[in-house]
Amino acid sequence: MTKKIFFAIILSALLYYSCENTPYVQGQFLYENKCANCHQSNGEGLGNLVPSLRSDKPADISSWVCIITGGKKDTIASDNSFLVREMPAFKNLSPTELANIINYVNHSFRPEFKETTIKEIQTYVAECVNNQ
Repeated sequence: MTKKIFFAIILSALLYYSCENTPYVQGQFLYENKCANCHQSNGEGLGNLVPSLRSDKPADISSWVCIITGGKKDTIASDNSFLVREMPAFKNLSPTELANIINYVNHSFRPEFKETTIKEIQTYVAECVNNQ
């Protein structure tokens, strides 16, 4: 009897997690832990300081990979002064983690997107390294 209850609980948990609103659970976890502090949990960013990830246009995945892995420094003018804003580099993310983050962002914040494969991410990472 207890085995049946145990398996029923496990099955219920599996069904619950498989019915989540995103198929990119690892991407969501990584986004929430590495990106949402700046880009916000809804992807809207912080005005001029942090860009929004929401858009009707398809993402330039190769640029995203280079920005995520290499970081980005940018200067913006504000009230006759200049602010240096910087996105940190996340060099230790694997191609699988990068694909999951990018697919999660696109799935969540863009109405239509083409899923990015790990193989594509590996190619983009290599291109980023060659262009540095």
